[in-house]
Amino acid sequence: MLYSSFRIREMELKNRWIMLAMHTGFADGNTFNEREFAYYEARAKGGASAITVTLAVNEAGSLKGMHQIDNLSLQSLNELAERLHQYDCKLIAQLFHCGRNESLENHGKKLLLAPSSVPSVIFKAEPMEMNEQELAETKEAFAFAGEFCKSAGVDAIEISASAGYLLSEFLSPVTNLRKDIYGYETNQGMNFPLEVIRAVREKAEEMPVILKVSGAQMMDGGYGIEETISFCRLVSEYIDCVTVTGGWHESPVDQISYYVSKGAYAPFAAAIRKYTGLPVIACNRIHDGETAERLLGDGLCDLVGSARAFLADPQFANRVEQKELFLPCQGCNRCIASVLKGQEIWCGFNPEVGQEYFESQRRKIATRKEVIVVGGGPAGMEAAKKSAERGFMTTLITEESCLGGQFILAAKPPKKDGISAYVTYMEETLKKLGVQILFEQKCDAEFLLSKKPYFTVIATGSHPCAPAIEGVEKGIFANDILSGKVSLPPQSEEGQIVIIGGGVVGLETAAFIKEMDQERRIKIIEAKAIFGKEFGALSRPLLSQLRANGVQLMADTKGDALESGKVFISIGDQKFFLQADAILLATGAKAREYADLTMPLMDERLSYALVGDAETLGDGADAIKSAYELFTRLYLA
Repeated sequence: MLYSSFRIREMELKNRWIMLAMHTGFADGNTFNEREFAYYEARAKGGASAITVTLAVNEAGSLKGMHQIDNLSLQSLNELAERLHQYDCKLIAQLFHCGRNESLENHGKKLLLAPSSVPSVIFKAEPMEMNEQELAETKEAFAFAGEFCKSAGVDAIEISASAGYLLSEFLSPVTNLRKDIYGYETNQGMNFPLEVIRAVREKAEEMPVILKVSGAQMMDGGYGIEETISFCRLVSEYIDCVTVTGGWHESPVDQISYYVSKGAYAPFAAAIRKYTGLPVIACNRIHDGETAERLLGDGLCDLVGSARAFLADPQFANRVEQKELFLPCQGCNRCIASVLKGQEIWCGFNPEVGQEYFESQRRKIATRKEVIVVGGGPAGMEAAKKSAERGFMTTLITEESCLGGQFILAAKPPKKDGISAYVTYMEETLKKLGVQILFEQKCDAEFLLSKKPYFTVIATGSHPCAPAIEGVEKGIFANDILSGKVSLPPQSEEGQIVIIGGGVVGLETAAFIKEMDQERRIKIIEAKAIFGKEFGALSRPLLSQLRANGVQLMADTKGDALESGKVFISIGDQKFFLQADAILLATGAKAREYADLTMPLMDERLSYALVGDAETLGDGADAIKSAYELFTRLYLA
């Protein structure tokens, strides 16, 4: 069913995959540039039946790096449509207004406009309540945008009324406090969005018009699915299809990370489909063929929408159809985090996002020169991939029996199994590229000097480091528990596991242990005031899960000393001790020693570079990006 055709009005779609709108931040000037053309073309070639591009209806509604209709070359939009049509891929233009959902810093001198002066939970800035003139101008901007897109040869229009952006703000009693005819108390705030949709339909004429909604706001006091169904029924005569997401960006319930089950919000789409009779596009965490087929087969939707599956792997739809391995989206939220900060979008596992045009200029070179990559973790795998793609004879050498490095451990905690799929994908990719992989072999100076490679990449990673406290030898590194190298002792009557360090490793190790043994008592101590700071928004669902499972979290707590069965701590000036069956150390990492490799290379004047943790400590995404950027420089040198 997934690869059968579907029609929305006169628009024939070759399959059921829709690439959803995702702000890239790539816009520069009043035309689509070659970088953007290449980005979208790659995904059209990859099998998407339609690609959605976000266009702000005017300057006030624009995000940083977004094209706006009132300053966009019609010819360039038409060229984008024609480029996609070469691959039997349709172009959907999403008409967008950010409303209050943008930072003042990124919005420049423009005022943030909203139904009422209620600040965003994310951005904090207080918007201006729209006056009569601003409402009329905004409605006219939407109408003009519809006509503009029709003239440019766009195949369909999508009107954004979701995720906490302008039109959805009118639908919520939380954000719409107006007392006029556009207030929530009058027709549940539907009047202004209705007028906008009706105006767009009038200008779009026979073009398909799609409405994008959040199934429910998922915030205290916000609207639910019943109100969304009522709204969709009200506007049903003006629209042809509904794209249905979960909640808002600021909802306390997670929306798009790996904590959300696959296709979890498709029931919202099913309800709208049932009670309106309109075809629907289900969204949120539909990143594989099995999930998509299940949702379609169960009648929950007519089409499946995904943005980040296509972000991670431009060839996603084709590879699913051909039952090939694809680069899986990890739901790590690096992409959305960048967008919300006003930065260009990037993918933590596909560093080529936005670089497609430049990659096409870096053609493979004919050479017999050899590159040796030392280390099989994320940086080493990416370095070997890019080296082989550039045309170098490439050898990857690792002391381990498999690829993955720290990713082997990162895949152990709950919800993180997608990382294993990434490692499998990379190993197959390296083999297809002809990379020679040497497992369980230590790389020493003798090996390198016997090879005399053209270039050596040191991707030896990092290892845990112990805190400088008395009795630290009594502790166990958390990584040794994740790897299975060390087993936990039985739980005593009064004892517990004490984890020192409330960062990613400490928190995820606790989740891992709890999944194995729900009865384990665990206490995590953290010297700082915040747990999981480097996790960003992803810390929220993890911390909620840990608390729900009885894990005790002690912030502003310093570990002073360890003894057998005891952890001595201080909270301010107060001293205490905790009973401990086991003491786990999750207190950071340091780069592995590599001087025994680099010094002989320098002595022989053989070129090398450090990547990943060997260069700068970071996470897996940072390591991958480091290796990719090395080979953009190496090729051009």
